[in-house]
Amino acid sequence: MDFSYHPDLTRFQEKARKFIKEQMEPEIDYYDRKSLFPRATFRKFGSEGFLGAAVPQRYGGMELGTMGYCLLCEELGRLGAGTIHNGIFQTQKMILTHGSENLKEKFLKGLCSGDIHAATAISEPDMGSSFARMETTARRNGSAFILNGAKTHINDAAEADVLNVFAKTDLGLTVFLVEKGTPGFVIKEKLDPMGLRSSPIYALEFNDCRIPDTYVVGEEGKGLSVFISTFNFSRLGNASTFIGITRESLEQAIEFAKRREIGPSRVSDFQGIRWIIADLCTKLEAAVMLRDKAAQLEQCDGDVSAPASMAKYYAGETAVEAVNSAIRIVGSHGCYRDTPFERLLRDVKALEIAGGTPEIMKNIIATAILGKQRKF
Repeated sequence: MDFSYHPDLTRFQEKARKFIKEQMEPEIDYYDRKSLFPRATFRKFGSEGFLGAAVPQRYGGMELGTMGYCLLCEELGRLGAGTIHNGIFQTQKMILTHGSENLKEKFLKGLCSGDIHAATAISEPDMGSSFARMETTARRNGSAFILNGAKTHINDAAEADVLNVFAKTDLGLTVFLVEKGTPGFVIKEKLDPMGLRSSPIYALEFNDCRIPDTYVVGEEGKGLSVFISTFNFSRLGNASTFIGITRESLEQAIEFAKRREIGPSRVSDFQGIRWIIADLCTKLEAAVMLRDKAAQLEQCDGDVSAPASMAKYYAGETAVEAVNSAIRIVGSHGCYRDTPFERLLRDVKALEIAGGTPEIMKNIIATAILGKQRKF
């Protein structure tokens, strides 16, 4: 079994790492503290081809598949989860898998180049992400739908040029594309989150928004299948972001431990510290294996609900432990804002919730295991 990546993926990852280090790292603190979207850098990021990692070349992408997307998220994760702007990748996936050819032609090239930004609108003020209790509705009116409802906790909603919006019609859960400037689409409030701050978060409303039925993603009433395929994909991006956070935390802590002198010894000489590093590096390797297996299955159109949930859950647990342990290793040096640890700690806690909490991931995993015959 070959555990190495294709050379095209390795070159892509190295190119992304160089861009992120040179172009994004110097400004991340500013955008994170102000909770602002770095649009100029985002567009430059797109112009370099990174945003189209998983999109076929005929639609303006690099055609590097699910693994290309994962490696990109891993490199971005080193700065923090707020740099991912996952709504754009989710929208790409929805349109590629379920959208009409007209939607692909209209949106995908702009989504790859950074000329079009996108967001995902699911959560609501009184129901979280429960589809059963969703109150946003879309009523058929000739060749259009009239959309009404409120959404909250929506990353990049004000900056997005198009949002994929989940709503209920007479036939059930349905996904709509809503463009910026649509009459009746109103940003109500910018929120002040703990983490993901360079991907600003908003509450919004739809008041009699008229959406052409050609802007339905997939079929009316089949929104659950759109959600499942999209979020199985984006959870691998979440897992990869956690892996990036873990790598950055460990590298920073190990570098400190090897050079910091305590009397005649260095921090890295103490057995307690060595065991923490050994544990975390072992868990990191396991998280990468889970992610890579799930990414390979997803790319082959396999059933990845459980593998993707395992990857997100385990990588998330590892990342939380890694950031906390790294701060303990570096001691008081980790408690200042000129180090990345505060941002990584805030982001890792926020990303645990985004895309499904650890408890939701465990429920998905358990349902998959208990619902079929399997020997252990």
